[in-house]
Amino acid sequence: MTICKKHIMRIATVLALGAASTAAFAQSADYRRGYEDGYAAAREGRGPGRDRGGLHIEEANYGVRGSTCNARRSVREQVERNRGAVVANDRLCGDSAPGKVKRLQVVYRCDDSDPLRVVARQGETLRLSCRR
Repeated sequence: MTICKKHIMRIATVLALGAASTAAFAQSADYRRGYEDGYAAAREGRGPGRDRGGLHIEEANYGVRGSTCNARRSVREQVERNRGAVVANDRLCGDSAPGKVKRLQVVYRCDDSDPLRVVARQGETLRLSCRR
């Protein structure tokens, strides 16, 4: 019976080590992909979060006071896809306050300018631009 327990323990150890190495490999693949994206952005003259002509999203929060979600990634994607237009709705990052009218607050910069703050109520469209 003790020999059987030893074999079971060895098999369990091998399986645990295999699972750990798979997780480490997946993590390193994600890290490498992020590194390559950052490198490509720097080579093109864009920093992290930069898009359309030097426009940089500093912050983007959607919701009501006390219950907001971080909408920065979704706002940046909409700006790139829709030529600067961003629709304030629950698709940005979920419904943080069901039944309440929410607001989208965005802080952005154009190149090295001072940050600009814009706000839209749920259902409205913001137009972010670096044109003067």
